[in-house]
Amino acid sequence: MSGLAFVGRAREVAQCAAMLRDNVPALLILGETGVGKSALVAAVRAELGDYAETFEIHGSPSLQRVPYGVLAPFLGGLPTEKAGSRIAVLRTFWRRVEELRTHSAGRLVLVIDDAHSIDTLTAEVVAELVGAGWAQALVTSPDGALLPPPLMQLWIDGGAERLDLEPFTAAEAATFLETALGSRVLPSTARRLWRDSQGNPMLLRCLMEEAQRAGALVARRGTWLLASEPERRSDGLVGLVRDQLQRLSAEEREALMLTAIAQPAPLSLIEGNFGGDVVRSLVMKRLVLPPEGPDGSLRLRHVVYGEAIFQLIPLIRSLKLQQLAAVHRAEQISTADGLLCAVSWALGCGLALEETTFLRAARLAARLGENSLALRAADAVTSPGLAAQARFVRGLVAYTANHYGEAVPLLEPSADLGPEGVLASGLLWLYSRDALGHAHDDVAQDLERLAQDAGQGPWDLLRLVFASVRGDYVSLEVGLAAWRTAWRAGGATERTAAERGVAAALEAEVLACRGLLLEAMATASQALELLSSDETMGSLSEFAAVRFVYAAVSAGHWDALESVPSWFATPPLHEDSFQLGATLQCARGLALLRQGRFGPALELLEPTLEELRICDSQHVFRLCAAGAAYAAARQGDWEQASDFLEDARGPHRVAASMIRPIAELFEVAAGCAIEADTGSLAALESAVDAASQGARRDVCLQGLFLWFDAGRRDRLDELLSVAWPMEGQWAEAGVLLGAAFDEGGADSLRAAGDALRSAGFPRLARECYADALAQLENTPSRAEARAVWEGQRACDAELGETAAVPQPAAPVGELTRRERQIVALAISGLSDREIADRLTVSVRTVEGHLYRAYSKLGVSSREQLSSAVGLAPENEYTSPQSK
Repeated sequence: MSGLAFVGRAREVAQCAAMLRDNVPALLILGETGVGKSALVAAVRAELGDYAETFEIHGSPSLQRVPYGVLAPFLGGLPTEKAGSRIAVLRTFWRRVEELRTHSAGRLVLVIDDAHSIDTLTAEVVAELVGAGWAQALVTSPDGALLPPPLMQLWIDGGAERLDLEPFTAAEAATFLETALGSRVLPSTARRLWRDSQGNPMLLRCLMEEAQRAGALVARRGTWLLASEPERRSDGLVGLVRDQLQRLSAEEREALMLTAIAQPAPLSLIEGNFGGDVVRSLVMKRLVLPPEGPDGSLRLRHVVYGEAIFQLIPLIRSLKLQQLAAVHRAEQISTADGLLCAVSWALGCGLALEETTFLRAARLAARLGENSLALRAADAVTSPGLAAQARFVRGLVAYTANHYGEAVPLLEPSADLGPEGVLASGLLWLYSRDALGHAHDDVAQDLERLAQDAGQGPWDLLRLVFASVRGDYVSLEVGLAAWRTAWRAGGATERTAAERGVAAALEAEVLACRGLLLEAMATASQALELLSSDETMGSLSEFAAVRFVYAAVSAGHWDALESVPSWFATPPLHEDSFQLGATLQCARGLALLRQGRFGPALELLEPTLEELRICDSQHVFRLCAAGAAYAAARQGDWEQASDFLEDARGPHRVAASMIRPIAELFEVAAGCAIEADTGSLAALESAVDAASQGARRDVCLQGLFLWFDAGRRDRLDELLSVAWPMEGQWAEAGVLLGAAFDEGGADSLRAAGDALRSAGFPRLARECYADALAQLENTPSRAEARAVWEGQRACDAELGETAAVPQPAAPVGELTRRERQIVALAISGLSDREIADRLTVSVRTVEGHLYRAYSKLGVSSREQLSSAVGLAPENEYTSPQSK
């Protein structure tokens, strides 16, 4: 391993160096193979510097039975007849070490790598040197390996300290990958590689390089991500596992192979064939996890080892191992990992299994994103009675890869799928056709044809899903009322939990659009409860989860987003099957936008956008791109904002109807922020007008807030009237803002600023403080103005936009861009009203910026501005802007 194994190991390095400086006689570093023990030793040696001089002794299995074999490089000149004398060997070794030392002042540290592979006589020499205080020892050994007795005695006698080197945590693995690759790594990619490697640095790097070579790990816009999965394990990983197997005894290799094939393998199966000592040895060597459960079951510590072992077992040997594992097959396929293991092995060697087993494995693999195995298992299903379900698996794989044209015929709903399957396949079929731009009338006709051909089924509910897809909320609300009436009249037993869950999710969507956001969150939670046994690879559960996420973001209840993954942490759903990761990240970014935290929002949205290019199952790419464009534009990065806008407006990108108008608003607002001219402002006003005239309060509220963010203060009464009947913290922020500006007094603005800052809306609070400051400019109570100014500075700090502490006669460079612009116009002789008209902002905004500029420059009037900043009346800011 290179020094990259050391990312995140600074604490361990410092700890080891400190113990050696404290004259610990010996330090044992233990850990599984590949965890970075040798790299840790190298880093410790560098950290010790001139304190100590180190000499390396490398253990070797080939020399383990040769007396003093590993000391041969230090024993030159020792007469043959004295080679068996421990005293002669000790003297010769010490003399040679003293000859090789480059400086005599430093301590001597003997570094013994793979100490379990040195012979006992060498260990006696080392122990004697350490015991006599002539040298210190830095010893590495794999977990579970037996150290030679003399070194073990050092530990028992208290003459040695021990450090157990653990695998990387998820955060350390992400840092490792970013250091190795030289730029940001998508969180989901880092999580996948960490999960597959279990944090082992050697395996992590091997998987990283394997994915790079296969073209699966690629860099897009400075972000590394897994664009696909490698079809098979590379020669590098197979070779690494082969080396590990060669270090085992024949019985240990056979036991490990059987465990790989039969996992979770019963302890009785492995012990019965190979004995308990072999099992204990594999556990001690950290190749197999300790037995789990009441009856004991064994699993490989690293799943990827199993995949590599499959490629190494000869066919004849595999048949014998399969015979041993056959009696355990029913128990094995009852577990998720056992099912995938059994089916993967069967597909590789041609073993016959029941088609229902292949189908179950295909569904599970698709849910976990293991698309290659999902397709292979689905192709093994040939029974006509199971063909529709196998086709659904293939359709889901195509859909998650954004291959909508391929997905449409595969996902066409069929009565053979059952009610739950009809809803799941129909949902994705409708989404795919919407993404392809198919005419709604054509889709409606096809849906009716399918319903007539199929007869009974939840086709009435699928029609309501189609109303959601096309954004027809009037039809959706009316249809839901009719559906509930029919259901209650017919009795609750006539509708499955899946149907009731989908209906609840649709109702949550309607409630959110009406502004009843807390009620929408509660209804979406009920939907998730009803869909907790979702057997459709998570499609229906995700449908409900997205509506909960949207309601939570629209309500301003950001913390509620973190509860969503917990819905997917228990069977039959699985946390690794959670396809909403990118959607959740997009939601978190949108929440930051609404708080005015543009920098952090962009940090979230930019990499999320790259992940959504690969899999956009909920069709949020356009919203993510529009949000990123707006965040970049508000930070003044026009070029990047323009790139994101181009992404958002791409003709091949579809947005779900629920979020499409929000995305359109952010697109127009981003364009206005990039080019703040009359045309872009008119476009934003037109978009806000359209939102206000529409039936959706959630969209209207977003538009009015964006209008306010653009510096316009002429629709605050409308903001107040729209926000007042709505639920949630974000609507409450609209009420606070609208009421404060409507009243207009400094006290009201200051109180609103305090409340908004406390509620987590620092940018809105700062606007209130700015207008309050403008009114307090000439107040006799400077203490009151100072308190407001402190509130404004606190908002600046929270937003990461803290200005420099005001200094007298500060240069113009310390002013913000907008402050410089307004100061220049003021120096040119324009009034506050004329400046406001020129910049299309409110007079109060101009007054607030001027007041802050006065504070920074240490002046109290316009007459003093020119000399304070050294600006002539005519400069770049007195002419129209150009970017």
